[in-house]
Amino acid sequence: MTVADPLFDPSVVEEPHPYFAHLREQYPVHYLEGADTFLVSRLALIQQVIADTTTYSSRSNEFLSVGTDGSASLRGVLDGDVGADLPGILATADPPDHTRQRRVIGRVLSAGSIARREPEVRALVDDALRRLVDRGRIEWMADVAEPLPAVVVARLLGLPDDTGPLLKKIGFASVEQIGGFVSEARASELLAAMSDLGPVGEAYGRARSGDGPGPDTVIGACAEAVDTGELNDLEALGILILLVSAGTESTTSLLGSGARLLAEDVVLQDRLRKDPTLIPTFVEEACRIEPPFRGHYRVVTRDAVLGGVDIPAGSHVVLVWPAANRDPDAFQNPDSLDLERESPRRHVGFGWGIHLCVGAPLARLEARVAFERLLASTSRFQIAPRTEPLSHHRSLMIRRLTELPLVVEAKASTAR
Repeated sequence: MTVADPLFDPSVVEEPHPYFAHLREQYPVHYLEGADTFLVSRLALIQQVIADTTTYSSRSNEFLSVGTDGSASLRGVLDGDVGADLPGILATADPPDHTRQRRVIGRVLSAGSIARREPEVRALVDDALRRLVDRGRIEWMADVAEPLPAVVVARLLGLPDDTGPLLKKIGFASVEQIGGFVSEARASELLAAMSDLGPVGEAYGRARSGDGPGPDTVIGACAEAVDTGELNDLEALGILILLVSAGTESTTSLLGSGARLLAEDVVLQDRLRKDPTLIPTFVEEACRIEPPFRGHYRVVTRDAVLGGVDIPAGSHVVLVWPAANRDPDAFQNPDSLDLERESPRRHVGFGWGIHLCVGAPLARLEARVAFERLLASTSRFQIAPRTEPLSHHRSLMIRRLTELPLVVEAKASTAR
């Protein structure tokens, strides 16, 4: 099968950085034939797009999709006018709606509120590692990277921990739906999984009647905002679904990529064990080198010129975060992990500008604590011997490992 663009080739989907480097150097605004879509790969150009919300709207409900014949097109999550009639939510909303929605969820996800949750995140990580390290092997993705964010999201919503597996199912389904390689049959299955809100919808209904999670939870804050007229019900439910999808998927991907970087570099492990104050910088570098999301979309509202390329109104633009994060015009030695990098948060692994991920403080906290505790409880770990190379889920949207088996040596003080 011939694909419409190298972007869709399985080898590029698995290892996109050489192709992104080629685009960044030769075609920083690259047109995808047949999809009416442009890929933007340089940091300065991406920041130009994000800053101009009038020309480049976030109100897109379509995503790149590859047909069985290799052709590329834009495809909506929902058919026909249904998706177009739904409100934009945070990442797919423009001001002033975006500002209003972000203000509501920010009451629960502020940096201060998230920092106060560190003891419970630490307890969750310690509980998982305590059961795993002593046996000498960890399947990092299945044992830690996937369940941890789902339980943390459950608690933020105001739900019990045992709803974590359902939230993970909903979150992963919603992101797979927009990953670009979904058949019609699979799309129907995913839509059904996304619609199974179960305890989320029930708790929201109870909160609306005054008998559910309180305003210190996301469900409670959204219900209260509907009561005051700050949100409507569709926006509130949209925020809850978005938190489930982004809060599970993005952190899982970051935890996987970061642990792989550590497992492949024993010297790096030892340096971070010796000086744990460098772990926050490591988290930033891991997010820069392998950002959880591969791109977000904008719709062009009027004819524009970007990087010398004419972009007609109605076109779509994809902001290619991984390419921008390795832009040599913005970062010295961009392909290398550098614990001495100045201003390590300058990357766009969590977005940029008004659309900087509202959940970034939470993802940073979970990643920092997980890597702190993994390093503290081990003297060494590495990727378990295997016959096949590690791989990622086939997606144009996310960068999540399918598995990460680790062989670990427990520290003498923690071994039993």
